[in-house]
Amino acid sequence: MVGTKIDLKEGFIHNEFRKHFDDENVDVKIVYEFLLQHHEDLSVVDFCRFYVLIGICEFLLSSRSGRIFPILFNIVDDIGSLGKYNWGSLVYEYLVGSLCNASLLLSDEGNAKYFHVDGCVYLLQV
Repeated sequence: MVGTKIDLKEGFIHNEFRKHFDDENVDVKIVYEFLLQHHEDLSVVDFCRFYVLIGICEFLLSSRSGRIFPILFNIVDDIGSLGKYNWGSLVYEYLVGSLCNASLLLSDEGNAKYFHVDGCVYLLQV
């Protein structure tokens, strides 16, 4: 539980890695499509950045919408410093926030019969 905290609410960030996408909102589907079209043109380092980004977004911070938080582009841009961040508390807080939202949705006397949990649900097995 040590390391630099990551604020997922940080806005759009311009950096070398983010230049591959014009749109401010990028999701996992767009990244997959980009990799399929441009994998031969990418440097090994950029390909690794995309691979790590997809791993973070599909496993640690997964969501049904495939959302990619803009701050993650800045983090994977400096791939050598991934270990300096506090990933444990980020993943935990993201999952707990999703469970809290689901609890509020189900406790509301509306018609909600189900919900989708965002985050690394594998943590629930630990």
